[in-house]
Amino acid sequence: MLPRFNYKVMKYNILLFVLLFWNIHLIVAQPLTLNWQSCYGTSSNDVVQDIVSTGDGYIIAGSNSAYKLLLVKTDLDGNFVWEKQYWGSDFGEGAFRIFPADVGNYFVVATASSSDGDVTYDPYPDANNCWILKIDGEGNKIWDKIFGGNCNDKGWTGAFVSDTSVVSFGGTCSTDGDISVNHGFWDGWMIKVDKEGNKVWDFSMGNSSLDFASAIIETSDKGFLAATYSYYGDVGNIECSTFDPTLEFGQAVLVKLDENANIVWQHCYGGSKNESIMDIIETEDGFLLACYADSNDGDVQGAGYHIGYDNGGNVTSDIWLVKTDFEGNIVWSKCYGGYYTESPSRVFRTEDGGYIVFGRTSSNDGDVSGYHNEAGWYRDIWVIKVSSTGQLQWQQCIGGAGNEDIANAVIQLEGGKYVFSATLNSNNTGDINCITDPNSWSVWLVEVTDTTVGLPEQNRKQSIISCFPNPANSWVNFEYELPEGIYNAHIEITNTLGLPVGRLSIQSNTTNQWFDTRYLLQGFYLCTLQTNHSKQSIKLIVKH
Repeated sequence: MLPRFNYKVMKYNILLFVLLFWNIHLIVAQPLTLNWQSCYGTSSNDVVQDIVSTGDGYIIAGSNSAYKLLLVKTDLDGNFVWEKQYWGSDFGEGAFRIFPADVGNYFVVATASSSDGDVTYDPYPDANNCWILKIDGEGNKIWDKIFGGNCNDKGWTGAFVSDTSVVSFGGTCSTDGDISVNHGFWDGWMIKVDKEGNKVWDFSMGNSSLDFASAIIETSDKGFLAATYSYYGDVGNIECSTFDPTLEFGQAVLVKLDENANIVWQHCYGGSKNESIMDIIETEDGFLLACYADSNDGDVQGAGYHIGYDNGGNVTSDIWLVKTDFEGNIVWSKCYGGYYTESPSRVFRTEDGGYIVFGRTSSNDGDVSGYHNEAGWYRDIWVIKVSSTGQLQWQQCIGGAGNEDIANAVIQLEGGKYVFSATLNSNNTGDINCITDPNSWSVWLVEVTDTTVGLPEQNRKQSIISCFPNPANSWVNFEYELPEGIYNAHIEITNTLGLPVGRLSIQSNTTNQWFDTRYLLQGFYLCTLQTNHSKQSIKLIVKH
């Protein structure tokens, strides 16, 4: 007699096997691997805002709960090297951004309430002002300058400028001092400062209501692309036909400026609720805007917004990526997220032509899986990878049982690697394996590798572009051989922030050109040969 099968048991075993296989697949298929991590903490709670590569390590910039500007230097493996704090007697100092300056030095865009201590001179002692410092590689102050007026001025973000100056972009309610124009109650305000700390120009962006700076980059034509989160106002230099006249919701406003801060064009993006642009990158055919969106209509309609509400009954946001042409016209847009809140911090172009976004999530549904908390209460770091047309390719939650908050502190390295620093308010759980105090905020520094994509090395026979010496010290020579029919070609050199640091026009199909690397910081650069048909990138290491 043939044995009798228990089909219920067999179906259960098959189902169990499938589920186990699927769970194992999810475990081993995490696209980002954590290479190393470190935690740091001072006697006060620490908040991370930005990070910069120094060639031999990283400088993390932020503040602590004593309202002191905080700088932490590590080596390339995340080991602590030094710490610096800058403050005055009013204890209202903190860093928002840090950028490379001239060789071996760095700009720090900050805020200051004090008029003494490390604040060398404050012409507006009764106000909180924009504070810009220049430091050397050891964190020692070269100079510091206060900019603003007698109301309230901050430098929330900014951009390194290729002429080795810096632009601070924040907010102001002042009508005097360094502010040339005030359009109303609160303007987005930018000021360009040269490497000696001298004001070059300032520009106010806004209307008669509230306008908050959110993002800025230098563009390849040496101009700027600046974004604000703005409410309805009846006068000023920005106007959105979709402004909410009740002042309940704000719009994302994008303005293209030339190198002298003259307006070239402007656009507004969003729907009937809140939208804001948090980061911008330039591509070969336009720009990519990393936004958050609360709407499901207007420009967001059809993008796949995930409707949800937080624990207070407020509508929640998605990450909203918007691809535009060079005039700011929308080419495509996509939403990513779940029921609770998602928002982007930094976006980078990947070596396969797609994009990777570092941001935050409180969801564990929709596009989000692997969240480390009970949905809706805490934040995980959320990383998504999308194709060149916005198709979600993978996602990953990074964190533990508590809050992990990421601001601008992400660096793109070679070989699919990224280094990020976050504010940590978690215990030693989940992805966190360095000792932390769950009752305080700490600095978390992590290196990850994207195992799904990489830039293949190309030998000289296969490549239409090569360079030597590599690593380079003072000069590098680019050699290239272009096929017939290729025109409008150029070579662009970008740093790890994605900022252009050099550009060479190509005059003939076969030749070589020298490029001066003496004024570049040590580190990794991407050199891209762009033609009317294609582009090809090679890696360049600069070592002095």
